[in-house]
Amino acid sequence: MKIRVVGQGGLSSFLEKFCWVLFCVGIALTATLPWILDYYGKLFWNDLGTDYIRILIVLYPSALMALTVVWQLRRILASVNRGTPFSLTNARRVKIVSVCCCVVGILFLIGIVPSLLAPLLGLAFLFFSALALVLSELVKQAVVYKEENDLTI
Repeated sequence: MKIRVVGQGGLSSFLEKFCWVLFCVGIALTATLPWILDYYGKLFWNDLGTDYIRILIVLYPSALMALTVVWQLRRILASVNRGTPFSLTNARRVKIVSVCCCVVGILFLIGIVPSLLAPLLGLAFLFFSALALVLSELVKQAVVYKEENDLTI
């Protein structure tokens, strides 16, 4: 059985639609973040106290960056489904993903979230940021090669 990866009815089409779902869920979660955090604090710590505001200061920008990443990924998948994956626009979108991951990484490293996991998440996001930056340059080079190839034919 061969799985269709790109195009209508393929994996990329499914992922594009799934990004829409993630984006909508992300907006709902971001809008209700204070209540979710309050519930979480009461459930696990009896009270977050002064950490409540500090955690929100880290989580809100992180949530906005996550929404931006999902939106950019949806747009990249849409261009893949249209048959135009190698474009400078997609290179810029991957670079935006890199910047967003870097912001989240820095927020979690210097952030004031009282957790042992936060610095590890910060390092992971910085790693993903570096990977996305390299991928952005890779897409740029692919665009250059594609344009050169189109000119020779």
